[in-house]
Amino acid sequence: MIKMTRFLLVALLVLAWLAVMTECAFAIDITYSGKVIDADTREPIEGAVLVIYWFKASQTVSGENTELKEVKETLTDRNGEWAIRGPKGEENDPHPHLSFFLGLSYVREPSFIVFKPGYCSWPEGFSIEPCEGRLKPAGTGEIMEGKAIELPKLIKGEDRLRALRPGPVGGEGALEKQREYIKLLNEERRNLGLPEHKY
Repeated sequence: MIKMTRFLLVALLVLAWLAVMTECAFAIDITYSGKVIDADTREPIEGAVLVIYWFKASQTVSGENTELKEVKETLTDRNGEWAIRGPKGEENDPHPHLSFFLGLSYVREPSFIVFKPGYCSWPEGFSIEPCEGRLKPAGTGEIMEGKAIELPKLIKGEDRLRALRPGPVGGEGALEKQREYIKLLNEERRNLGLPEHKY
């Protein structure tokens, strides 16, 4: 009985240690940075907004449950450059069974929105015909690696209107952290003769 109690105690201590180490690994912050350029002229785009957002995920009996963890934004400078510091995140839960049993959560890799009035927005532009095959890079991973984001210009008003969707990231306290993005969305709405949207 004493051996079994010791074994259980050691097992619980090991699990607790793993839980702490796992949570610490997910909490590592890094700096994401890159450049936004005009896909045609190859010139830097100043004043484009970069929105980065992260989800926290946890394992449940019915699958993974997610909730918004953080939203950050920044504008590109005159060289088209940007930088945001935030959680590194993980593509997938490295220890799903352990997370389930210990009730741990992890931070997913970030998602990105890039917007500038008059241009294809990233990633919404992938579904707009004039942007297809010209909007780059094709995936989030390349943005995280610092690859330049290439935005083609949009001419038609209907295409520019489609680039306004889906809008800001929703969630508790998220809109307050996307003021520049909302300002640019409303600027584009005015450019298109539409009233400002109250987000």
